[in-house]
Amino acid sequence: MPLPDRDCPRLRRRTGSIGLERAGQRRMNHGGRTIRLTFFLSLSLALAGCAGRPGPQTVWPVADSAAAGQRQKIFVTTTRSRAEVAADGYTDGRSPSTNFAEFEVSIPPDHVPGAIEWSEGRPDPHSDFAVANHLRVDEATFFARLDRMDDQGVGVFVHGFNYNFPEALFRLAQMTADVQLEGTPVLFTWPSSASLLGYAYDKESASYSRDALAGLLTKLAKSTSSEPVTVFGHSMGGWLVMEVLRQMRIAGEDEALTRLEVVLAAPDIDVDLFRQQLAVIGKMDIPMVLMVSSDDRALQLSSAIAGQKPRVGALSLSDPAVQAAAKASNVVLLDISSIDATSGMNHDRYIGLAAAYPSLVDEMQSEQPLRDAGTYIIDAAGQVLTAPLRVVGAAISE
Repeated sequence: MPLPDRDCPRLRRRTGSIGLERAGQRRMNHGGRTIRLTFFLSLSLALAGCAGRPGPQTVWPVADSAAAGQRQKIFVTTTRSRAEVAADGYTDGRSPSTNFAEFEVSIPPDHVPGAIEWSEGRPDPHSDFAVANHLRVDEATFFARLDRMDDQGVGVFVHGFNYNFPEALFRLAQMTADVQLEGTPVLFTWPSSASLLGYAYDKESASYSRDALAGLLTKLAKSTSSEPVTVFGHSMGGWLVMEVLRQMRIAGEDEALTRLEVVLAAPDIDVDLFRQQLAVIGKMDIPMVLMVSSDDRALQLSSAIAGQKPRVGALSLSDPAVQAAAKASNVVLLDISSIDATSGMNHDRYIGLAAAYPSLVDEMQSEQPLRDAGTYIIDAAGQVLTAPLRVVGAAISE
């Protein structure tokens, strides 16, 4: 989940008042242990993530952005509702139909890798991420224009819990710029409430968006070049991706699945559920990659809320059963605990890995061991520290 480092008086008003403390006490007096735990975890999340959020003005087109830094075209598919004012982009409401758009994002000349240079008000493209152009299109136009852009393949980013639209758009632009991807970036953004207390709404919104993402991936796999379609899901977005892969397999979209290269970062998925999802999906032709950190505090909180059920993104690679399961399921598990996180929740280490990603991909596509399923440890520089760990014990996938 994104946890910006700016202050958030809006959130503080909701979490720091005597009224909320009294309300929490009433719940604890009458609700028992489960409600006490949920209340304290929710409050911990709110306090840990207290920060200002970028508003709609950050995606208003800026006329003079051509004079600033590099520009990156982002194709957008979304189940969010359209804002009443087109320049505002999209809201946290659920659209009855899928929306399509193109955004051209300006990256400031002095951009720091891993960061998003947010504006305090109207963006200045010389110092801030800014939108140069925004075009709403229909589905046919979207795929026709995307097909003309498709020289080096397509990469789809599916964000996680607690993202508003500007955060999702600029995060993909930032990663694309830092990684220097040659392919075409596509954002799939679902209607997150962008609230630290909106976990239930977000999970239902992700479920609401399964058909739309399945349709997008199926069409991309069938209409694009010979390059694989990369699908990158973070946190709750990883859960959504797994549900969609399962749905595609049940629907008989086997050929489309062979074209997908799936990467999940800190997936917020119950381990038992993940086992069942894999049982239906089966082995992917291109090994699935999971980035995990056993000290991911956001997933530890998610686990506590779910009754201490472990999450896939917080697995320990020292567990022999985990090692065996990775090999059995044709999954590459990357321990990225050594990568710096941007917040104390340790939930966004994939951002810090972006600068090292090109060399990591080269290693995965070469004859090096990382091409194979198994478990690996990545050091702080993004280099492979160990070869696949020895597989012992029984596989949890059996």
